[in-house]
Amino acid sequence: MSDIPAYYSGPDFPDARFVTAGDVTFAVYEDGPEDGRPILLLHGWPELAYSWKLVMPELAAAGYRAIAIDMKGFGRSSRPDDASPYSADVMTDDLARLIPALGYDKVILCGHDWGGALVWPMAYRHPDLIEGVVGICTPHVPRAPIPPLTIYRKRGTDRHYMVQFQDADLPDRVFGGKEDLFTQFIFSVTPPRSVWPKVLPQALFLPDRFEKFTGNPDEKLIMGAGDRAVFARTYAQTGHRTPTHVYRNIDRNWEITEGVDLTVSQPCLMLMAELDMMLPPELADAMDGLCPDLEKQLLPDTGHWAMWENPDAVNHSILDWLERRFPA
Repeated sequence: MSDIPAYYSGPDFPDARFVTAGDVTFAVYEDGPEDGRPILLLHGWPELAYSWKLVMPELAAAGYRAIAIDMKGFGRSSRPDDASPYSADVMTDDLARLIPALGYDKVILCGHDWGGALVWPMAYRHPDLIEGVVGICTPHVPRAPIPPLTIYRKRGTDRHYMVQFQDADLPDRVFGGKEDLFTQFIFSVTPPRSVWPKVLPQALFLPDRFEKFTGNPDEKLIMGAGDRAVFARTYAQTGHRTPTHVYRNIDRNWEITEGVDLTVSQPCLMLMAELDMMLPPELADAMDGLCPDLEKQLLPDTGHWAMWENPDAVNHSILDWLERRFPA
């Protein structure tokens, strides 16, 4: 049982059950018919299973079994303190043990942000467990020619947040104890594309920007105070160290793909958000060579937090694809 209180309990989100897979215990949140086709939902940073709040009921109503988890390191799931268990190979192996522990032979996988980064290696590392893949914002990309952190340093200097996050103590030092303010900072509306050339790369210096941040008005936030409070209360309990361990494996994830066939053979749906400054839609241009059975859809007027900013479009796109490729 988790040491984090059940902040999710209530009519708007299911309560957790706890499922142990190997040495990881996952907090699992489920909706929809028990015999429905299972869809495993993976969130990113700084998110939680709660990020699927507006998606799960629609999947359930269509007859699917929607299964969201707090990823390892987040929320009420296991949170090992060392960074090494957060590499893509270890985390996909965790998920490979979780799927049969949930009682399934196969699932459809859907991920956003860091969860989206894991759906692709999960599909080619454990293909027998994955029927289909939905990526939201995070595309499947070819292997970089040099270590990714070197690229981030060249494009965004050492102030790029992914470089700064290599210091495991920095997230708690900068964000810790300021979770209400942090949720206002991070869950904010993306500026229009016309201003991106003026604000990049400085917009990616998240710790530097946060230290000067004093708050955002409601009209610049993508979710209400009640939803932000779920994240703020949870991160106040967990801290920010283990949720950011995924960033400490960026170069490790690159190293382990040397010589690996990255082809994802399952049917794939890629949803790109038009206003996603972190993961702009053009990053998905190279996916055709890696995903032979691929559909791509652009979510107009939508930023990085697609499930909150444009849930109707996200749900419509996913359900249209599911009903054609994997009927409930």
